[in-house]
Amino acid sequence: MRLGEVLAQVDGLNKRFVYYLEAQGYIQPAKVRKARISRRDYSPDDVARIRAIWAYYRRGYSVQSARDLVSQAERSAAYVLLAVPSRRWAKTLDVLAGLERVREASFVYGESADVVVRIAAPDDHEIFAVLNEVFDRAYVAGVPRILKVRESFVRESAKPGPPNGPAVEAGPGPAGRGRALQAYLLIKVPAKHAGGVLEQLKELPGVAEASVIYGETDIVARLAVRDQDELDDLVINQIQGLPAVESTRTFIVVGRMHWRR
Repeated sequence: MRLGEVLAQVDGLNKRFVYYLEAQGYIQPAKVRKARISRRDYSPDDVARIRAIWAYYRRGYSVQSARDLVSQAERSAAYVLLAVPSRRWAKTLDVLAGLERVREASFVYGESADVVVRIAAPDDHEIFAVLNEVFDRAYVAGVPRILKVRESFVRESAKPGPPNGPAVEAGPGPAGRGRALQAYLLIKVPAKHAGGVLEQLKELPGVAEASVIYGETDIVARLAVRDQDELDDLVINQIQGLPAVESTRTFIVVGRMHWRR
């Protein structure tokens, strides 16, 4: 996309800041040859990085520090399970979609949690900075459960397309094209087998993404399937059938209440 489109997407951003990031090698937009001068073409990844660095910069960090924090956040993440009264679901989803470090949020049918949130954050301080904003602007009941990611994968076909601003995904959407039903699966495995199970999950097409995490639940997986029968087969026969899997808990995503950056 053109520079003007980038500036329109990021509140307060100026072109000198973008040019500086490019000069420092923090972003690498493609150069489109023109008759007299090359035009920059900024990718969705460029825009995401610009937005994230700019957000830290506006909070008082130097550009270098902001870039380092963004690089750490790109390698670090956490899932947070929150309880939210049903009458506040739509409002809370809007709040979550407006927070830069929130990568996805899904309301689910579950007895201990109503929303599963994935946050990109370099450390506990940044995780709680996001949660403080959620608590200030939305109604959350109880204490959040934080599951910090150790390693993860996202299937290429499950990655979202170019962002057009926060929006609630309807049905299958870019988080699982052609998939009508989504669910999160908490998988308990012996710690020494977590990496091996993660590799096995990569071989199952219905697993859109999965992360090894620290804590009593060892893996969180997001499933994207066509219907209930396919979900049952994936969970019961394929995942629970893996020798190292001790137990699973399934949280089915509420239709139209899933958002992903």
